[in-house]
Amino acid sequence: MSIERQLEAKHNRRMTAEDRFLSRIEKREDHADMMIGALCRDGKHVFYVFPVGGKYKEGSRLDLISYLIRNNYV
Repeated sequence: MSIERQLEAKHNRRMTAEDRFLSRIEKREDHADMMIGALCRDGKHVFYVFPVGGKYKEGSRLDLISYLIRNNYV
């Protein structure tokens, strides 16, 4: 029975760590999404970001969010 309890405890720790990781990622994505602006150029929406200390960049929302997270702007 002690092996079952150990496995259960290990599983619970793993699930808790995974939940913490996912909540941190979601928080960073939300913060990055707030940094993205939109322009209307020729009737089309263009998304951009100009982080402090970074370079102006245009692209899709997903590309910009991954750019901000990858370069530690959020």
